[in-house]
Amino acid sequence: MFEVNIKIISELKAFLSSSASESSLLALMRNSDKAFTRNRKLTFCRTVLLICKLCKKTLSVELDQFFEKDLGLGYSCSVSALSLQRKKLAFWFFSFWNDVLCASFYFHGKQHGEVRTWRGHRLIAVDGSKMSLIAVKALQKAFGGQSNRHSSFCGAQAIVQFDVLNELFIYSRLAPYRTAELNMAWEAIDNLETDMIAIYDRNFSNFKTIALHLYSEQQPRFVIRAKEHMRMVKTFLKTGLQSQELDMYPGKSGIDGMRKAGFIVNKRTALRVRMIRVELNNGITEVLFTNLWEAEGYESALFQELYMKRWGIETCIGISKNLLQLESMSGLSEESVYQDFYATIFMTNLASLLGRQGTDEVQKKHLESSKKYKWEVKVNMNKGSGELRRRLTELFLNDDPPRIIQNLVDYFCRHVSPIRPGRSYKRKRINKLFNCKHRTYSNYKPST
Repeated sequence: MFEVNIKIISELKAFLSSSASESSLLALMRNSDKAFTRNRKLTFCRTVLLICKLCKKTLSVELDQFFEKDLGLGYSCSVSALSLQRKKLAFWFFSFWNDVLCASFYFHGKQHGEVRTWRGHRLIAVDGSKMSLIAVKALQKAFGGQSNRHSSFCGAQAIVQFDVLNELFIYSRLAPYRTAELNMAWEAIDNLETDMIAIYDRNFSNFKTIALHLYSEQQPRFVIRAKEHMRMVKTFLKTGLQSQELDMYPGKSGIDGMRKAGFIVNKRTALRVRMIRVELNNGITEVLFTNLWEAEGYESALFQELYMKRWGIETCIGISKNLLQLESMSGLSEESVYQDFYATIFMTNLASLLGRQGTDEVQKKHLESSKKYKWEVKVNMNKGSGELRRRLTELFLNDDPPRIIQNLVDYFCRHVSPIRPGRSYKRKRINKLFNCKHRTYSNYKPST
C-alpha cells in the first residue's frame, strides 16, 4: 500500500496545483471570474487545505494554528477573511478531488494487487442518512427541515455509495431534507459499473430499483433485502425453497415511477429475479432479491455472508459523523455546508487508505513477532484521523510526501485497537430528530 499511497498523494497534489494555476481548470472550481486572482493570505490551496482540516474549534484559533504552526508564518488572518475566501471556492472541487482519489486508488491499487474484491466484484453498499444542521435562516431556506407547534429543526438528506471491502466512499450527494432517499439512490445507479455488486437494505426493495439496474447500460449486479409484506415474498416463503427464479411484475406505483424515469411499462412487464432465503444469526428469516444466478456459480449459501458485508457502510458513516464530526459545520451558509460535507467525505477516504497501510504493517509485525497479541489488531481511527488533520498541510505542501506518509503510518502503528471476532450488540434505535426536539447549536465549539 505504501507505493499506492505515494502515487495517490502525488496525483492529488497535481490536481490541487493544476486547479489553482491553470486558468481553464480554476474557472470551474471558483464561483466568480475574479476569485483567487489577487495575492492574498488565503490562496486557493490554503483555503482548500484549511477546509479539509475540518475546523471544529473556534475559527480564530484554527486560523492561528494553521498559519503559525502548519505554515510556519508569523501572521494569521481574520475569520471574516476566511468567510469571504470560501465563498469564492466552488464546493464541487472537493467532490472532484475525491473522484481523483478513488480513480487513483483503483488504477494503481489494481496494478499492485491492493484492490479487494469478492469473486472479482467490488461490493458497493448504498444507504442514505439524515444530517442535523444549525437552525439558522440561511440553512433553513436552503435545506428545510421539520417543525411542530413546540419546536423546529434544520436538516439535510445524504446518499452514499461505499466500497465495503476497500472502505471508500465512491459516490456521495447532499440534498435538502425533504428530498426522497429513494430518488437519490435511483439517480446514483448510473455511477455503478459492471464489476460492482450493489447491496441495499429493505427500504430500496421495489420494482423500480430492480428495473433501473436491469435496464442500465452497465447492468450492475445487485442484492436487495426484501420487504416482508410483499406478496411474492410471502408466497416464496411458503414454498420452503432455498432459492427460486421468477418474474416480478409492477404495481401502479411501479408503473408510475418508471414512467417518470422515462420508461414505458405496464402490468404485464416482467423482470426476471432470483429470490433467496437467508437465515440470520438471530433466528430471523429474510429474503433477498438478486440477479446473481445459481447457474453462474452463486450458490445460496454465499448470500448470508455477502449481505452482512453491507454493515461496513454503517460503520463508516458512524466514523464520519462521530470521529470526523460531519454534522459540526465550520460555517453557516449553504456553500459552507456543502464544502464541509464533501471535504469530510474526502478526509474519511484519505484516512481510510493511510489507516489500511498502518493496519497492514501492524498485522505483518504481529505475525513476525515472537510476542503475540491475544487478538488481531487494527489502527485506532480516532487518533489516526486526528493526526492526519494535524499534518494535512505538511502532506500536501511539503516536497517529501513519502516521508510524511511514513511518519503518519508510524503514528498509526503505535495506536492500535484489538479486533474481537464475533462481537455483536443489540441495536439501539436512537433518533435524534424524534418529535422534532433535536437541535444543533452554534456556540458549542471549544476554544482550545
